[in-house]
Amino acid sequence: MTVRVSVNYNDPRWKRFDLTRYASLLVSKVVQLHQIKLNDLSLSVLACSDARIKELNRQYRKKNKATNVLAWPAIHRFFNFDQNYQSFNENNYLFLGDIAISYERCLREASAQNIQFNKHCCKLLAHAILHLLGYEHDVSVKTKRMQLMETRILNSVLTNRPKLYNI
Repeated sequence: MTVRVSVNYNDPRWKRFDLTRYASLLVSKVVQLHQIKLNDLSLSVLACSDARIKELNRQYRKKNKATNVLAWPAIHRFFNFDQNYQSFNENNYLFLGDIAISYERCLREASAQNIQFNKHCCKLLAHAILHLLGYEHDVSVKTKRMQLMETRILNSVLTNRPKLYNI
């Protein structure tokens, strides 16, 4: 499977963190865990600051505050979509959607939780990727389902990839 990740570095501090590699790895793990039969996927990531994500949060969610991560799915009912994905031929990449992630917010949250910055960013990316695939956390049952999948993804990726944290 090929995952194309397009990263726009709106905040240059993100260049120390390999968003392309991490997002590709996390998407691949989600697809593997769900046994989705797709070969080529793509998504875009805006690596930004609190100021930029605050603008986006205000514009799209009507919330005038910075947040850690935002996600805009391209397919709103991914798991109800034709499971054969026959509308995409061998040369097409299925676009999952867009993610925006804030450097300052990630750094503050990681520090407050006393965890490594890159581990926290992986958690937020996994969360956003699940949103791109239709996961929600608007009711307790959906929240538990999403949290369980986040845990499965992160345990698999972080346990099997010790070099993940050599940044």
